[in-house]
Amino acid sequence: MTAHSDRPTFEPPERALMVREPYVSLILTHRKTWELRASATKLRGRIGLIRSGSGLIVGECEIVDVLGPLTLRQLRDTSFISAAERDEIAREDKPPYVARDGQSKTFAWVVDNPIIYDEPIPYRHPSGAIIFVDLTRPGVLCSEASPSAQERQPRLF
Repeated sequence: MTAHSDRPTFEPPERALMVREPYVSLILTHRKTWELRASATKLRGRIGLIRSGSGLIVGECEIVDVLGPLTLRQLRDTSFISAAERDEIAREDKPPYVARDGQSKTFAWVVDNPIIYDEPIPYRHPSGAIIFVDLTRPGVLCSEASPSAQERQPRLF
């Protein structure tokens, strides 16, 4: 399904999160709504989603909440992460992120309202960006290589 943006021009989010495959695709198709991270974030709202290693912003979603730290039982029992993640957690018998004292430091960044871009947006990865990329920094977005903002039509799921 293709939806037309009600905004006169497309404006990319100010920040983008780097996510590995297959997880970025699972988020974009609304089959994964918890992105597991080693820390909480205060950021809420619209963020871009970068397919790690691709140089492309492939879509966006909203961070609507943060939960945690999560227990091993919560992680085993949830349907909000992928089956592969649940299997790995069960196999390892521990949360993905654990403090030196053995306590979980695994947080779920709760995401919703995914949008897949029909045309991914190329970007230049800035030095030092590990979790988020600041898309407002000059030279980060490669606008000359991507379709014009008015031609871009997001797909909603």
